[in-house]
Amino acid sequence: MKQLLFILSLICLLALACSNAIQEKANNNDSQLNQLHNSDNPSSDEIIAENLDHHKTVEFVDATESNKNVSPKPITKPVKPVINQTQLSNEKSNNKIAIEEYQNNTGQTINNGNTDDNTNNDVSISISESDVIQPETKKALSHDIFDDLLGKYVNGNGGVDYNAFLKSKLILNDYLTLLKNNPPQTSWSNNKEIAYWINMYNAVTIYSILDKYPISSIMDLEGGKVWDKKKIVIAGKELTLNIIEKDKLLKRFKEPRIHFAVNCAAASCPPLLNKAWTEENVQSYLYKQTKAFINNKKYNYLSSGSIEVSQIFNWYSGDFGGSDKVVNFIQKYADIEVQNDASVGFKEYNWQLNKK
Repeated sequence: MKQLLFILSLICLLALACSNAIQEKANNNDSQLNQLHNSDNPSSDEIIAENLDHHKTVEFVDATESNKNVSPKPITKPVKPVINQTQLSNEKSNNKIAIEEYQNNTGQTINNGNTDDNTNNDVSISISESDVIQPETKKALSHDIFDDLLGKYVNGNGGVDYNAFLKSKLILNDYLTLLKNNPPQTSWSNNKEIAYWINMYNAVTIYSILDKYPISSIMDLEGGKVWDKKKIVIAGKELTLNIIEKDKLLKRFKEPRIHFAVNCAAASCPPLLNKAWTEENVQSYLYKQTKAFINNKKYNYLSSGSIEVSQIFNWYSGDFGGSDKVVNFIQKYADIEVQNDASVGFKEYNWQLNKK
Protein backbone atom coordinates (compact mmCIF):
# COMPACT_ATOMS: atom_id res chain seq x y z
CA MET A 1 0.00 0.00 0.00
CA LYS A 2 2.84 2.39 0.82
CA GLN A 3 4.45 1.68 -2.54
CA LEU A 4 1.23 2.56 -4.36
CA LEU A 5 0.96 5.90 -2.55
CA PHE A 6 4.60 6.65 -3.33
CA ILE A 7 4.04 5.98 -7.05
CA LEU A 8 0.94 8.20 -7.15
CA SER A 9 2.82 11.01 -5.39
CA LEU A 10 5.67 10.70 -7.86
CA ILE A 11 3.28 10.87 -10.81
CA CYS A 12 1.67 14.06 -9.39
CA LEU A 13 5.04 15.71 -8.93
CA LEU A 14 6.07 14.88 -12.50
CA ALA A 15 2.78 16.20 -13.84
CA LEU A 16 3.17 19.43 -11.86
CA ALA A 17 6.75 19.87 -13.10
CA CYS A 18 5.70 19.38 -16.73
CA SER A 19 2.87 21.87 -16.31
CA ASN A 20 5.20 24.51 -14.91
CA ALA A 21 7.72 23.94 -17.72
CA ILE A 22 5.06 24.33 -20.39
CA GLN A 23 3.72 27.53 -18.76
CA GLU A 24 7.23 29.01 -18.51
CA LYS A 25 7.93 28.34 -22.23
CA ALA A 26 4.62 29.93 -23.23
CA ASN A 27 5.43 33.03 -21.20
CA ASN A 28 8.83 33.30 -22.88
CA ASN A 29 7.24 33.14 -26.37
CA ASP A 30 4.69 35.81 -25.45
CA SER A 31 7.49 38.05 -24.25
CA GLN A 32 9.38 37.67 -27.57
CA LEU A 33 6.27 38.53 -29.59
CA ASN A 34 5.61 41.63 -27.48
CA GLN A 35 9.19 42.82 -27.98
CA LEU A 36 8.88 42.45 -31.75
CA HIS A 37 5.52 44.22 -31.78
CA ASN A 38 6.67 47.13 -29.61
CA SER A 39 10.00 47.72 -31.40
CA ASP A 40 10.48 51.45 -32.44
CA ASN A 41 12.99 50.73 -35.20
CA PRO A 42 12.17 47.44 -36.94
CA SER A 43 14.85 46.24 -39.33
CA SER A 44 12.23 45.17 -41.92
CA ASP A 45 8.74 46.10 -43.05
CA GLU A 46 7.68 42.45 -42.55
CA ILE A 47 6.41 41.13 -39.20
CA ILE A 48 8.38 38.04 -38.04
CA ALA A 49 7.10 35.50 -35.45
CA GLU A 50 8.37 32.19 -34.10
CA ASN A 51 6.70 28.92 -34.92
CA LEU A 52 6.09 27.48 -31.51
CA ASP A 53 5.90 23.87 -32.75
CA HIS A 54 8.87 23.72 -35.10
CA HIS A 55 11.00 26.69 -33.95
CA LYS A 56 11.08 28.17 -37.52
CA THR A 57 10.65 31.85 -38.55
CA VAL A 58 7.67 32.46 -40.87
CA GLU A 59 5.86 35.53 -42.40
CA PHE A 60 2.29 36.38 -41.51
CA VAL A 61 0.18 36.22 -44.68
CA ASP A 62 -3.20 37.51 -45.77
CA ALA A 63 -5.86 35.31 -44.14
CA THR A 64 -8.17 35.85 -47.13
CA GLU A 65 -5.80 34.08 -49.52
CA SER A 66 -7.92 31.26 -50.96
CA ASN A 67 -5.64 29.62 -53.47
CA LYS A 68 -3.22 27.38 -51.59
CA ASN A 69 -1.22 26.68 -54.76
CA VAL A 70 -0.25 30.34 -55.05
CA SER A 71 2.53 31.67 -52.87
CA PRO A 72 0.97 33.93 -50.25
CA LYS A 73 1.83 37.62 -50.27
CA PRO A 74 3.38 39.03 -47.12
CA ILE A 75 1.55 41.74 -45.24
CA THR A 76 3.82 44.78 -44.99
CA LYS A 77 3.58 47.79 -42.74
CA PRO A 78 3.44 51.24 -44.45
CA VAL A 79 6.63 53.21 -44.02
CA LYS A 80 6.08 56.60 -42.41
CA PRO A 81 7.78 59.36 -44.48
CA VAL A 82 10.64 61.19 -42.84
CA ILE A 83 10.13 64.97 -42.74
CA ASN A 84 13.21 67.00 -43.52
CA GLN A 85 12.87 69.99 -41.23
CA THR A 86 15.48 72.04 -43.14
CA GLN A 87 13.66 71.52 -46.46
CA LEU A 88 10.32 72.37 -44.81
CA SER A 89 11.79 75.61 -43.45
CA ASN A 90 13.15 76.55 -46.89
CA GLU A 91 9.77 75.90 -48.54
CA LYS A 92 8.05 78.11 -45.97
CA SER A 93 10.56 80.86 -46.62
CA ASN A 94 10.07 80.56 -50.39
CA ASN A 95 6.29 80.79 -49.93
CA LYS A 96 6.70 84.04 -47.99
CA ILE A 97 8.95 85.51 -50.71
CA ALA A 98 6.51 84.48 -53.46
CA ILE A 99 3.60 86.07 -51.59
CA GLU A 100 5.53 89.32 -51.05
CA GLU A 101 6.50 89.51 -54.76
CA TYR A 102 2.90 88.88 -55.83
CA GLN A 103 1.60 91.61 -53.51
CA ASN A 104 4.25 94.11 -54.69
CA ASN A 105 3.53 93.42 -58.39
CA THR A 106 -0.27 93.32 -58.24
CA GLY A 107 -1.20 95.39 -55.20
CA GLN A 108 -3.33 92.45 -54.03
CA THR A 109 -3.12 91.35 -50.38
CA ILE A 110 -2.76 87.61 -49.76
CA ASN A 111 -3.66 86.21 -46.32
CA ASN A 112 -2.28 82.78 -45.51
CA GLY A 113 -4.64 82.52 -42.58
CA ASN A 114 -1.85 82.22 -40.01
CA THR A 115 0.96 84.57 -39.05
CA ASP A 116 2.77 81.97 -36.95
CA ASP A 117 5.20 80.05 -39.15
CA ASN A 118 5.43 77.28 -36.56
CA THR A 119 1.73 76.44 -36.45
CA ASN A 120 0.64 76.28 -40.09
CA ASN A 121 2.64 75.31 -43.15
CA ASP A 122 -0.21 75.62 -45.67
CA VAL A 123 -0.76 78.84 -47.64
CA SER A 124 -4.27 79.56 -48.93
CA ILE A 125 -4.36 82.10 -51.76
CA SER A 126 -7.57 83.43 -53.27
CA ILE A 127 -7.00 84.95 -56.73
CA SER A 128 -9.82 86.30 -58.86
CA GLU A 129 -9.99 85.63 -62.60
CA SER A 130 -8.78 89.15 -63.30
CA ASP A 131 -5.62 88.48 -61.28
CA VAL A 132 -4.55 85.52 -63.42
CA ILE A 133 -1.52 86.39 -65.57
CA GLN A 134 -2.66 86.21 -69.18
CA PRO A 135 -0.42 85.14 -72.10
CA GLU A 136 1.42 88.01 -73.69
CA THR A 137 -0.79 89.60 -76.34
CA LYS A 138 0.54 90.97 -79.60
CA LYS A 139 1.71 94.54 -79.55
CA ALA A 140 -0.68 97.18 -80.83
CA LEU A 141 0.17 98.95 -84.06
CA SER A 142 2.34 102.00 -83.61
CA HIS A 143 4.73 103.82 -85.96
CA ASP A 144 6.78 105.31 -83.13
CA ILE A 145 9.72 102.94 -83.68
CA PHE A 146 10.00 103.91 -87.34
CA ASP A 147 9.56 107.57 -86.51
CA ASP A 148 12.52 107.41 -84.12
CA LEU A 149 14.72 105.62 -86.66
CA LEU A 150 13.92 108.09 -89.45
CA GLY A 151 14.55 111.07 -87.21
CA LYS A 152 17.91 109.61 -86.21
CA TYR A 153 19.30 108.48 -89.58
CA VAL A 154 17.55 110.65 -92.23
CA ASN A 155 18.19 114.37 -92.64
CA GLY A 156 15.73 117.06 -93.70
CA ASN A 157 16.67 116.63 -97.39
CA GLY A 158 15.92 112.90 -97.39
CA GLY A 159 19.56 111.82 -97.27
CA VAL A 160 20.07 108.53 -95.42
CA ASP A 161 23.06 107.58 -93.26
CA TYR A 162 22.97 103.88 -94.15
CA ASN A 163 26.27 103.14 -92.45
CA ALA A 164 24.93 104.33 -89.09
CA PHE A 165 21.49 102.83 -89.79
CA LEU A 166 23.11 99.38 -89.82
CA LYS A 167 23.38 99.58 -86.03
CA SER A 168 19.59 99.61 -85.80
CA LYS A 169 18.85 96.97 -88.41
CA LEU A 170 17.34 94.62 -85.83
CA ILE A 171 15.10 97.39 -84.51
CA LEU A 172 13.88 98.03 -88.06
CA ASN A 173 13.19 94.33 -88.38
CA ASP A 174 11.12 94.48 -85.18
CA TYR A 175 9.07 97.29 -86.72
CA LEU A 176 8.44 95.26 -89.87
CA THR A 177 7.32 92.35 -87.67
CA LEU A 178 4.94 94.71 -85.88
CA LEU A 179 3.46 95.75 -89.23
CA LYS A 180 3.11 92.13 -90.35
CA ASN A 181 1.31 91.25 -87.12
CA ASN A 182 -1.14 94.15 -87.50
CA PRO A 183 -2.48 94.11 -91.08
CA PRO A 184 -5.10 96.63 -92.21
CA GLN A 185 -8.64 96.09 -90.95
CA THR A 186 -11.96 96.97 -92.58
CA SER A 187 -12.65 99.27 -89.64
CA TRP A 188 -9.60 101.44 -90.46
CA SER A 189 -9.96 104.87 -91.96
CA ASN A 190 -8.45 105.54 -95.39
CA ASN A 191 -5.78 107.74 -93.86
CA LYS A 192 -4.73 105.02 -91.40
CA GLU A 193 -4.40 102.44 -94.18
CA ILE A 194 -2.52 104.83 -96.49
CA ALA A 195 -0.04 105.60 -93.71
CA TYR A 196 0.38 101.89 -93.00
CA TRP A 197 1.27 100.99 -96.59
CA ILE A 198 3.59 104.00 -97.12
CA ASN A 199 5.55 103.09 -93.99
CA MET A 200 5.63 99.44 -95.02
CA TYR A 201 7.01 100.31 -98.47
CA ASN A 202 9.70 102.62 -97.12
CA ALA A 203 10.73 100.30 -94.28
CA VAL A 204 11.08 97.31 -96.61
CA THR A 205 13.14 99.39 -99.04
CA ILE A 206 15.52 100.59 -96.32
CA TYR A 207 15.86 97.08 -94.90
CA SER A 208 16.65 95.70 -98.36
CA ILE A 209 19.50 98.22 -98.69
CA LEU A 210 20.85 97.50 -95.20
CA ASP A 211 20.70 93.77 -95.80
CA LYS A 212 23.22 94.04 -98.65
CA TYR A 213 25.04 97.19 -97.65
CA PRO A 214 27.45 98.55 -98.78
CA ILE A 215 26.04 98.98 -102.27
CA SER A 216 26.06 102.02 -104.57
CA SER A 217 22.57 101.70 -106.03
CA ILE A 218 19.30 99.93 -105.35
CA MET A 219 19.64 98.61 -108.89
CA ASP A 220 22.38 96.34 -107.51
CA LEU A 221 19.70 94.33 -105.74
CA GLU A 222 17.96 91.38 -107.42
CA GLY A 223 19.35 92.31 -110.83
CA GLY A 224 17.57 95.66 -110.74
CA LYS A 225 14.20 94.00 -110.09
CA VAL A 226 13.95 94.29 -106.32
CA TRP A 227 10.46 95.82 -106.65
CA ASP A 228 9.13 92.55 -108.04
CA LYS A 229 11.34 90.01 -106.25
CA LYS A 230 11.48 91.30 -102.70
CA LYS A 231 8.47 89.78 -100.96
CA ILE A 232 6.80 90.20 -97.62
CA VAL A 233 3.84 88.21 -96.29
CA ILE A 234 0.91 90.23 -94.97
CA ALA A 235 -2.31 88.52 -93.85
CA GLY A 236 -1.17 85.30 -95.53
CA LYS A 237 -0.47 86.92 -98.91
CA GLU A 238 2.89 87.49 -100.54
CA LEU A 239 3.33 91.11 -101.52
CA THR A 240 6.06 92.89 -103.45
CA LEU A 241 6.99 96.57 -103.38
CA ASN A 242 5.23 97.06 -106.72
CA ILE A 243 2.05 95.41 -105.41
CA ILE A 244 2.09 97.64 -102.35
CA GLU A 245 2.57 100.82 -104.39
CA LYS A 246 0.35 100.04 -107.37
CA ASP A 247 -2.44 97.91 -105.89
CA LYS A 248 -2.61 98.70 -102.18
CA LEU A 249 -2.11 102.44 -102.63
CA LEU A 250 -2.53 103.91 -106.13
CA LYS A 251 -5.27 101.63 -107.40
CA ARG A 252 -7.22 101.50 -104.17
CA PHE A 253 -7.14 105.17 -103.21
CA LYS A 254 -6.69 106.89 -106.59
CA GLU A 255 -4.16 109.20 -104.99
CA PRO A 256 -1.29 110.23 -107.36
CA ARG A 257 0.58 112.03 -104.57
CA ILE A 258 1.55 108.60 -103.26
CA HIS A 259 4.48 108.87 -105.70
CA PHE A 260 5.96 111.61 -103.51
CA ALA A 261 5.56 109.59 -100.30
CA VAL A 262 7.02 106.19 -101.18
CA ASN A 263 10.78 106.22 -101.59
CA CYS A 264 12.81 103.99 -103.93
CA ALA A 265 16.19 104.84 -102.32
CA ALA A 266 17.49 106.53 -105.49
CA ALA A 267 18.98 110.03 -105.70
CA SER A 268 16.27 111.18 -108.15
CA CYS A 269 13.44 109.68 -106.12
CA PRO A 270 11.24 112.12 -104.14
CA PRO A 271 13.03 112.64 -100.79
CA LEU A 272 12.35 110.25 -97.96
CA LEU A 273 10.39 111.98 -95.20
CA ASN A 274 12.34 111.84 -91.94
CA LYS A 275 9.14 111.13 -90.03
CA ALA A 276 6.77 108.20 -89.97
CA TRP A 277 3.44 108.59 -91.72
CA THR A 278 0.40 108.41 -89.45
CA GLU A 279 -3.35 108.59 -89.69
CA GLU A 280 -3.17 112.14 -88.35
CA ASN A 281 -0.44 113.59 -90.58
CA VAL A 282 -0.89 111.74 -93.86
CA GLN A 283 -2.93 114.37 -95.70
CA SER A 284 -0.83 117.33 -94.60
CA TYR A 285 2.42 115.59 -95.53
CA LEU A 286 1.08 114.42 -98.88
CA TYR A 287 0.55 118.08 -99.73
CA LYS A 288 3.87 119.27 -98.30
CA GLN A 289 5.95 116.52 -99.90
CA THR A 290 4.34 117.00 -103.30
CA LYS A 291 4.79 120.76 -103.29
CA ALA A 292 8.37 120.54 -102.04
CA PHE A 293 9.31 118.01 -104.72
CA ILE A 294 7.75 119.85 -107.65
CA ASN A 295 9.41 123.16 -106.74
CA ASN A 296 12.85 121.66 -106.05
CA LYS A 297 15.17 122.39 -108.99
CA LYS A 298 17.15 119.26 -108.25
CA TYR A 299 14.17 117.23 -109.41
CA ASN A 300 12.16 119.56 -111.67
CA TYR A 301 12.80 122.71 -113.75
CA LEU A 302 9.80 124.99 -114.13
CA SER A 303 9.24 128.08 -116.27
CA SER A 304 6.22 129.81 -117.70
CA GLY A 305 6.53 128.31 -121.16
CA SER A 306 8.28 125.00 -120.51
CA ILE A 307 8.91 122.46 -117.82
CA GLU A 308 11.45 119.68 -117.44
CA VAL A 309 10.18 117.34 -114.81
CA SER A 310 10.95 114.01 -113.17
CA GLN A 311 10.60 110.75 -115.08
CA ILE A 312 7.92 109.86 -112.55
CA PHE A 313 5.51 112.06 -114.55
CA ASN A 314 6.48 110.10 -117.66
CA TRP A 315 6.46 106.53 -116.29
CA TYR A 316 3.27 107.02 -114.30
CA SER A 317 1.51 109.65 -116.39
CA GLY A 318 -1.72 107.65 -116.15
CA ASP A 319 -1.83 108.24 -112.41
CA PHE A 320 -1.83 112.01 -113.10
CA GLY A 321 -4.68 111.83 -115.59
CA GLY A 322 -2.62 111.10 -118.71
CA SER A 323 0.36 112.74 -120.45
CA ASP A 324 -1.79 115.71 -121.45
CA LYS A 325 -2.74 116.32 -117.81
CA VAL A 326 0.78 116.52 -116.37
CA VAL A 327 0.94 120.31 -116.78
CA ASN A 328 -2.39 120.68 -115.00
CA PHE A 329 -1.09 118.70 -112.05
CA ILE A 330 2.13 120.74 -111.89
CA GLN A 331 0.14 123.99 -111.94
CA LYS A 332 -1.63 123.02 -108.69
CA TYR A 333 1.62 123.02 -106.72
CA ALA A 334 4.04 125.25 -108.67
CA ASP A 335 5.28 128.43 -107.01
CA ILE A 336 5.38 130.12 -110.43
CA GLU A 337 2.72 130.43 -113.08
CA VAL A 338 2.99 127.72 -115.73
CA GLN A 339 1.07 128.22 -118.97
CA ASN A 340 -1.39 125.60 -120.11
CA ASP A 341 0.50 125.06 -123.35
CA ALA A 342 3.93 124.83 -121.73
CA SER A 343 6.21 122.27 -123.35
CA VAL A 344 7.05 119.20 -121.27
CA GLY A 345 10.40 117.43 -121.04
CA PHE A 346 11.78 114.82 -118.61
CA LYS A 347 14.99 114.81 -116.64
CA GLU A 348 17.43 111.94 -116.58
CA TYR A 349 16.93 109.69 -113.56
CA ASN A 350 19.83 109.16 -111.15
CA TRP A 351 19.75 105.68 -109.59
CA GLN A 352 22.64 106.24 -107.21
CA LEU A 353 21.83 105.60 -103.58
CA ASN A 354 20.14 108.45 -101.68
CA LYS A 355 22.94 108.67 -99.13
CA LYS A 356 23.76 111.74 -97.04
